[in-house]
Amino acid sequence: MKKDELAAVVKVDEDKCVNCHACIAACPVKYCNNGAGEKVTINHAICIGCGHCIHACTHHARFIVDDSAAFFSDLDKKEKIIAIVAPAAASNFPGLYLNLNGYLKSRGVEAVFDVSFGAELTVFSYIKYINEASPSFCIAQPCPAIVTYIEVYRPELLPYLAPADSPMLHIIKMIREYYPQYKDHRIAVLSPCIAKRREFDETGYGDYNVTFLALYEYLEQNRVNLASYKAEEYENPPAERAVTFSMPGGLLTTAERDSPGIGRVTRKIEGVHTIYPYLKDVAKTISSGGGKNGDLPLLVDCLNCEKGCNGGTGTRNSETPMDKLEAPIWKRRAEVEAKYGGSKSVKKNQKQVFKVLSRYWKKGLYSRSYQDRSKSYTIRVPNDQELTEVYKRLRKFGEQDIYDCNTCGYGNCYGMAIAIFNGLNRPDNCHHYNLSLIEEDRGTIERLNENLGRQVEKSLNFMKSLNELIDNLNEQIIRQASAIEESSAAIEQMMATINNTANMAQKKQSTIQALVDNVEQGRASMQTIEAVGTITKGVEGVGSTITVSR
Repeated sequence: MKKDELAAVVKVDEDKCVNCHACIAACPVKYCNNGAGEKVTINHAICIGCGHCIHACTHHARFIVDDSAAFFSDLDKKEKIIAIVAPAAASNFPGLYLNLNGYLKSRGVEAVFDVSFGAELTVFSYIKYINEASPSFCIAQPCPAIVTYIEVYRPELLPYLAPADSPMLHIIKMIREYYPQYKDHRIAVLSPCIAKRREFDETGYGDYNVTFLALYEYLEQNRVNLASYKAEEYENPPAERAVTFSMPGGLLTTAERDSPGIGRVTRKIEGVHTIYPYLKDVAKTISSGGGKNGDLPLLVDCLNCEKGCNGGTGTRNSETPMDKLEAPIWKRRAEVEAKYGGSKSVKKNQKQVFKVLSRYWKKGLYSRSYQDRSKSYTIRVPNDQELTEVYKRLRKFGEQDIYDCNTCGYGNCYGMAIAIFNGLNRPDNCHHYNLSLIEEDRGTIERLNENLGRQVEKSLNFMKSLNELIDNLNEQIIRQASAIEESSAAIEQMMATINNTANMAQKKQSTIQALVDNVEQGRASMQTIEAVGTITKGVEGVGSTITVSR
């Protein structure tokens, strides 16, 4: 990963995505999502990594990306690894966060450090910066999603980002500087934040971002019982108030110890739908020349996640009540304060903490610079003519068609128009557009129904006429059949008569033939008689002469 690139920290399972646009509705920057296709995809170059879309997606189509697989794989390979653990571990593994250290060491992690101590160093750096540089306005930067937002969308605020590292980078740089025995070790960061991967890539510090969510799932899948492992303390000196850094206002709570009254000039603000509109307004205030006369607070203690890091994007605590999340943190604070003398000895605690921190703080060691990534944001805003053309595509021809219903996910029709203009969405994802088509189809259907009704009526009349014709034909056929039957009977009778006549004629012929035969027989007999008589006369008259006549 190049330093000027942003790693993917959220990905989309396209088999599960139904293009419902819940992710776009939840996203504070909108146009990192592309809804122009059948599935919503992500432009990682302008995604700030806030993770809000993951919880908004009820289809589980969005999931986090971290380095947990690589981390456990390298442990199995016996790589030289140490770990740093965010203070939110006390909330995510209540009562067992030190047992987690024991488990990590059993897997081959050589040392475990507490990011809470890095948070102490961070506050130390902030107080020094405020006292020495006297800034008019300063935005705290422990949250990488906020840093990315400013780098991409509000580069005019870059000069106001605190020029000091986050607690995680403070502890990593401290290890590199003051623990030379681990100079060649890779550093695994056990984190409640998916966006920390971006911070590590940009600064070159931190090798694995292992989210608590992935770690928890790994422990469950492998049936690891943390309670069965020995509780192991961290390698670094104990933190004090900064163990509360994972809670909203944790920075301010710690800063009040070293700079009493700083809360009066600090704005505490958190939550996706609060912090980003606030920063947008701050940018407008500064660009209009404001902010120099007390219009803005001295310090903004801000976090992306409404419940702080305890309920961060890399945890399973987004729905856990705040009281339940913070109770283990307050318990831990009481324990560490006791190590420094107890909360009743605030000044004593302050001196002891200051003494410890001074041993691990060096000017310039924890300085942080930022990148202007605004060139990645190439979204164009359409001019009035272009906007009108987009609205026509959306079938919006007047104010009455501007619904601002947020079905598309952009909050208003103008936002959807910008998305379509930039090829990031399509008209059929607009509620009004679909209603317009439905109304048009309804009118077409009504006209078709009218035509169909007329055709049906014609058909019914035709069928009626056809039935009458068929009835008439049936009657004629019946009459013809009856006549044929009568004719057949007459013919049969005639044939019978003819047959009888023929039989009678045949009989008469036989009779006549017999008569003829008799006559012929009689004639023959007569001729015989005549012949005999002639012979007799001859004998008598001629003597011996015989004459036979035939």
